[in-house]
Amino acid sequence: MRLDPTRLRLLPRGRYLLVVDRRSGHWLSLAAEEEPFLRLLAADGLAPVPAEVRARVERLRRLLVDGKVGVDDPGPAFDRLNTLILKLTNACNLACSYCYDFEKVEHARVIDEETAQRAIAQALELCPERLWVILHGGEPMLVWELVERIVLRGEAEARAQGKAISFSGQTNMTRLDGRIAGFSLDHDILWGLSIDGPAPVNDALRVGHGGGGSHALFAECLRRFPRFVRSCGVLSTITALNQESLLATARHFRDLGMASWDWSLFQPIGRGRDLAGRLQLDARALGRGWDALFAAVEGREFNGFPVKPVTKYLDNFLRGPGHNMCMRARCGAGRDLLSVSADGTIEACDCIDPVGPLGGLGHMAGGSLASARAAPLAERIRSRDMDRNDPCADCIWFALCGGTCLAHAGDIDALWPEACAMAQLAFDRISLSLAGSDALIDYAGSLR
Repeated sequence: MRLDPTRLRLLPRGRYLLVVDRRSGHWLSLAAEEEPFLRLLAADGLAPVPAEVRARVERLRRLLVDGKVGVDDPGPAFDRLNTLILKLTNACNLACSYCYDFEKVEHARVIDEETAQRAIAQALELCPERLWVILHGGEPMLVWELVERIVLRGEAEARAQGKAISFSGQTNMTRLDGRIAGFSLDHDILWGLSIDGPAPVNDALRVGHGGGGSHALFAECLRRFPRFVRSCGVLSTITALNQESLLATARHFRDLGMASWDWSLFQPIGRGRDLAGRLQLDARALGRGWDALFAAVEGREFNGFPVKPVTKYLDNFLRGPGHNMCMRARCGAGRDLLSVSADGTIEACDCIDPVGPLGGLGHMAGGSLASARAAPLAERIRSRDMDRNDPCADCIWFALCGGTCLAHAGDIDALWPEACAMAQLAFDRISLSLAGSDALIDYAGSLR
């Protein structure tokens, strides 16, 4: 393989020098004194240079090539569907003020069962070996009998096609009962629980249709089904109201004994359109909140507890891009992911604004997942490459960030500024920490 020095970016990290391939995300850490020799890699010729210098430069060249840093490396392919989101209903027993998934023009409806089963069968045909189905809403536990039929028929369809299938879901879990818990355990359905923190934080925006907070409903489910609820990971929506309280939120859910804690950053669509001025994130304030959280993780406070607003960046740095479909140049939208709404509309990703320029790839009525995935709009979405645009075009972290989320950015060539600022902060802090301590390596090991 031939080394391309134009792909390399150098970042001093104390006694070390981080060498990053901004196209692949691969990196090496070298002694800081290697920097002048690394810069000679781009020289047209080394004939006038002393032999010992040429030998040192050649050794560095071999080291980089062997580590696949600065060379063409196709990496894993993402050309096959592997994830299907099913929006079972757009009805919900809550009316969260920021809900990205509720549009005023919508009416409460439930997905047609045959449409859901047809979508699963088609997705199984398109996937290579295993399909991950995410049960979503609205609130999917409002239509529990439908969930059971979809899971049972989906498992049977997977067996018939010789494929594997896994189900997970996102829920406010306020409708949990023994039947739901039992069926979920029997069929290995992994649930994510949507709640924002202690009652004063949660109840500011996660409210019922009458305006009252929803935390008491969660507390009751936790009291009745403690083991089941604690087996779930938590997802909190982060807005201007709680962006500097990330550490307190993570501590709260760790102390409750939950399986993990993650965030979803506010998106001003759905109900959130009317609250953008009040809830819009501030990059600096969010960064301060994340930095305090990171310092606690680095200080070993959260060993054994997955703090996903940190681990999403740490995993990408340590393992390379690809595992997180939202943090790579070829994002999952319309590629390895499709979403089917309750009315049968097929979307590239459920976070894409359904009334925006990237909404609506097709419809299950008279169409298919395959035809939607081959539609010109899907091809346009998959063509996104922020590597051609400022500020991504020269960013050291481009491969590890992917150019920020297309859905939050709002269009193909647009950037999501808050996520850009977060990625730059996170990868800088992580790389600096790894250069001086094993704390993050130990933390990652504690989660296995």
